[in-house]
Amino acid sequence: MAIFAQHEGIQRHFESYKIKPVVINDNTYANDTLTDEFHLFLPQQKVSYNNLGWMSPGNPYLTAVYSEQPDLNPFWFFNNLGGFVKKHDDVIYFDAHKPFTLFTFSGGGGLECVKFLHTQNITPTLNFAFDYEIANSDSYYQENNTKVNALSFATAYTKRRYQSHFNFIINKVNRNENGGLADMEAFDTTYYASNVYATNLSDIESELSQIGIQYNHEYRFGSYSSDTVVLENDTAISKVFDSKFSIIHDIKLDRYYRIYTGLPTDFYQNNFDNDTLTYDSVSYKTLNNSFLLNFNVLGQNKIKKIQILAGISNLLYDYYYFDTVGSTTYLSNYITGLLNFDTKSGEFQTEINYCFLGTDIFDMNLNVKYQYSISKNFKIKTYYNYLYENPSIFYFNYYSNHFKWNTDPLKVLKNSGGINFEFVKLNLNLGANVNLLKNYFVFNNLAMPVQIEPVNIIADAYITKQFNLGSFHWFTKFTYQYITDNTKVPLPEFVGYSNIYFKKWIFKGAMQFQIGVDVKYHSGIYGYAYMPAIGAFYLQNSKEFGNYPNAGIYTAIKVKRLRGFVKLSNFNSIVMQKNYYLLYAIPDNPFSFNFGISWEFYD
Repeated sequence: MAIFAQHEGIQRHFESYKIKPVVINDNTYANDTLTDEFHLFLPQQKVSYNNLGWMSPGNPYLTAVYSEQPDLNPFWFFNNLGGFVKKHDDVIYFDAHKPFTLFTFSGGGGLECVKFLHTQNITPTLNFAFDYEIANSDSYYQENNTKVNALSFATAYTKRRYQSHFNFIINKVNRNENGGLADMEAFDTTYYASNVYATNLSDIESELSQIGIQYNHEYRFGSYSSDTVVLENDTAISKVFDSKFSIIHDIKLDRYYRIYTGLPTDFYQNNFDNDTLTYDSVSYKTLNNSFLLNFNVLGQNKIKKIQILAGISNLLYDYYYFDTVGSTTYLSNYITGLLNFDTKSGEFQTEINYCFLGTDIFDMNLNVKYQYSISKNFKIKTYYNYLYENPSIFYFNYYSNHFKWNTDPLKVLKNSGGINFEFVKLNLNLGANVNLLKNYFVFNNLAMPVQIEPVNIIADAYITKQFNLGSFHWFTKFTYQYITDNTKVPLPEFVGYSNIYFKKWIFKGAMQFQIGVDVKYHSGIYGYAYMPAIGAFYLQNSKEFGNYPNAGIYTAIKVKRLRGFVKLSNFNSIVMQKNYYLLYAIPDNPFSFNFGISWEFYD
């Protein structure tokens, strides 16, 4: 980790990293100084350029390219909210040489996204970081208001022998569920304001919440050595701590819940328990406890460093449905291993988790990554993931007013791999991903879970290219996606994003000015529908949608540590047909005016 990072004139006076469960370098804020993509202001746009779902904060979505979907959340109902909620593994820790504060705001069209980050060192070895994000949306459509609160508080105490990291997170997502447009034909053929069109549901609310803590601490064994540092006419004695072995203890404790309330309507086929008021509640608690031994060895010749980590993890979890008798508790015990080694031109990382005893016995998760620099201008990255595990507990059984099921599923099998070729001088990336799914779950046309045994292959090949000609720039990413059975995984075959812009320093270098046009596109599909009562995407074959280029015109500026943008989103909808659906009965955001700022402070 570098002490100072400088990018386009912005100097950063901090180091940042994550704990997974050892230190992983992080460049989230070190690289967050550009204007190139600052106009992509929605949180889900940080996950993927192309997403399918309500395009306002707090609404569920999925990526149009399967391999871009984020990692699963421990709580099944959070799986489609990546980018909105905090996760322990994504909490960023700092070593701030100066107090650092970041404030960002983006909005327009009834959307408001605010982020406040502050971090500082109380002592040279004790840091705290407060990160709070809030999003409000009146949305563009009826009965689609959302409010998201996502907060994390983290401390890092980093003595040489003892390393301690703690985080506390709160996530809360409140939504009005509208079930999509009630009359798509009326929406397609008329040009009223988007909030005029009736929706399938009203006065239906859902609430998702999480409270969690994580404590990770490490004791290092080793010895000190002295080194004399000479700086101009001064000399100093520097003590270096050399540790080849340490003990790590990591514990996470989380409580999740979901509440769905409202008056029953004929939108749902069943009212099992109550014909006057639906009140569905799900509670889920987890305790993850790990003891690990960490070995670090300096290599010789071509291998610079070897790290071996091994230990045992225990996962305790229980769940509870409202109006049922008692909760159910499960315990699984895992062997955890990690092997990393660095060479002069590459890095190899592998991690394995295997359940040897308990509820999820024989579950296995293997992750392998390798990146190699053939030269300064040519790099290769590859990965392979093997997953063989029980599906989420909510696939086994579920209890609510509108949906109930009780299944005895097989373990889910997933093999994933990919490769990326980076040509640095050409600003070119080529790559491919392959996913083999077996015994995976889909929600059928009745929004009921069905396990699919035959193997489904989902593969994609992509190209990203940055063209630079003086002050003119063009970034584009194009993906071709092949799915053996797209009736079970209805994602588009072609997905694209392009951004053409002019960028130049003006006013004698005091301001950077950028103006451009960007567009996203995916080919036609009989895509997913959304079922509010269970928060799941399900299959439909009633309407095909896609083949719509959603374009925006934007201007962005940067003055020292201040960035700003204004954007006319989906401006071409003024003259084109209104077939910009992203899910069944769920359109993309209409024409709107959006804007935002980002401001950084030191001291």
